[in-house]
Amino acid sequence: MSRQVIRGGRVIDPAQGIDGPRDVLVVDGMIEAIEAPGRLSAVEGAREIDASRRWIVPGLIDAHVHLRDPGFPAKETIATGLTAAAAGGFTAVAAMANTSPVNDHPAITRYMLERAASVRGARLIPVGAVTRGLAGRETVDFDAMAAAGARLFSDDGIPIDDPAILAIALKETRRLGLAISLHEEDRAITGHGAVNEGEVSKLLGVCGAPVSAETARVRRDLEIARLSGGPVHIAHVSAADSLDMIRAARRAGIAVTCEVTPHHFALDDSTVLRFGTNAKMAPPLRSARDVEAVERAIADGTIDMIATDHAPHDPESKQIEQLRGFFDAGHAPANLPRHAAQAFEHAANGIVGIETSLGLAIGLIRRGIIDARRMVELMSLNPARLLRMQSGSLERRRPADITIIDPEVEWTVTPEKFKSKSGNTPFIGMRLVGRAAMTIVGGEIVYDASMEAGA
Repeated sequence: MSRQVIRGGRVIDPAQGIDGPRDVLVVDGMIEAIEAPGRLSAVEGAREIDASRRWIVPGLIDAHVHLRDPGFPAKETIATGLTAAAAGGFTAVAAMANTSPVNDHPAITRYMLERAASVRGARLIPVGAVTRGLAGRETVDFDAMAAAGARLFSDDGIPIDDPAILAIALKETRRLGLAISLHEEDRAITGHGAVNEGEVSKLLGVCGAPVSAETARVRRDLEIARLSGGPVHIAHVSAADSLDMIRAARRAGIAVTCEVTPHHFALDDSTVLRFGTNAKMAPPLRSARDVEAVERAIADGTIDMIATDHAPHDPESKQIEQLRGFFDAGHAPANLPRHAAQAFEHAANGIVGIETSLGLAIGLIRRGIIDARRMVELMSLNPARLLRMQSGSLERRRPADITIIDPEVEWTVTPEKFKSKSGNTPFIGMRLVGRAAMTIVGGEIVYDASMEAGA
């Protein structure tokens, strides 16, 4: 029988209404007790974990990551991705289906789970494709995928263009009690847009992606959700107008949840001028007005969760060599030559995020936008509900998935130190405060910052 006692920390568990000093007893990978300091006497054979001046929270869960496995081992593997997730404080991540082959068949789902079982890191929650091959023409066998372990469905990276296909899928997933996560983009409006349409796109001389590409599709899909009654989850919301529509949909009784990425609340499109394609993603970084709207929506409860959209890419995919010299620090590019503009437009979308997300979220606390309890709702409780997981709370007899957070440690974002295989991030060199001190999955310590080199 294995036992751990975590002592001296501040337990923050919104599901139980707990926020204060507590000690936690873990027995055989399950939560056994949470008691006021001094109430848990010495437990024979237990490992004592000192959490003084730290937060003890239900394990963080990321409902939106790309692990690139199977298919793209140069970018990420299940092993490196789950190890990086644990270092970021995540006890579970939901891995999107845009692998090669696509996770549209139970055999691929089983492969992902089997690979994850051999990794000492975060849990993997498979996200099944909505349509076969992400082609948007034929739905997957939802029953078979759910039986294999899928707990969410998404064609993320590719919008579902056919409204009839989406309506069918929503009815099927509603029957299963599962949700569909939607990448909201009208590609006819986006065109070749590579950054937010506005001053930055004009300055660079590249095609801009208008906000209406997102909002038009959000409007359509909320109406389909209303008619079908199926739960929808809006991925990586980036625009003020999208948030207004989600608020209205909730008031009308539509079953909708939504997420925001750290880069969409921490950065605006001017970041592209410094970091180039390492700040290129879909949806793109938006205007300062949109960032302010996202912050308000995080604070007022419109946004249900923070999800990273962790998207590792190798330098070749990001066109780093072709654009070398155009985005150097201290140099503001203007009117890129045509070959450089084309390279920018062809560069892959996305950034890595699972190792910086917690520090950026704690930044919201330090700026007074949210409190620690709200952060735990955004990063643990609500993602657990979306993914139909037992985690998200430290209630007795639940799995001992626990994140211990040091809210005061200062550190600098250094991609060379990432556990991820990739380092495509616009947060290079940023000073953050707060990160995971220890990550525990099923009672097993899968990350301990004190054991890291230089700790």
